[in-house]
Amino acid sequence: MRVNSPWAWLVAGLVLAGLVVWVLVGEGRQSRLRASGLAASARIVAARQTGTWVNNNPEVALELEVSVPGRAPYAATLKAVVPQLNLVSVQPGATLAVRVAPDDAQRLALDEPWAR
Repeated sequence: MRVNSPWAWLVAGLVLAGLVVWVLVGEGRQSRLRASGLAASARIVAARQTGTWVNNNPEVALELEVSVPGRAPYAATLKAVVPQLNLVSVQPGATLAVRVAPDDAQRLALDEPWAR
């Protein structure tokens, strides 16, 4: 099927530009959270694949028990793309370094060297 309409190309371009902006904004949020979030540890309670793959690395949904110094531990969920070499690091029972948003305890970013 061949599309010659300039409107189709305009719509396709806008969709592509929107996708690029959405990805860049998300990465910026994670970087800011890693820089200014509260340092915490998170014990993995459960891990499952979401079915999404990025550059041959699986996205994993992690159910966590988060411990922020001076606060009671709480449950949270985090989705992250994990390099295949580091899948052993996200098994139930393992502990990960995370950063927690000061204004929203459910917003987390992995603070592991392989997660950047």
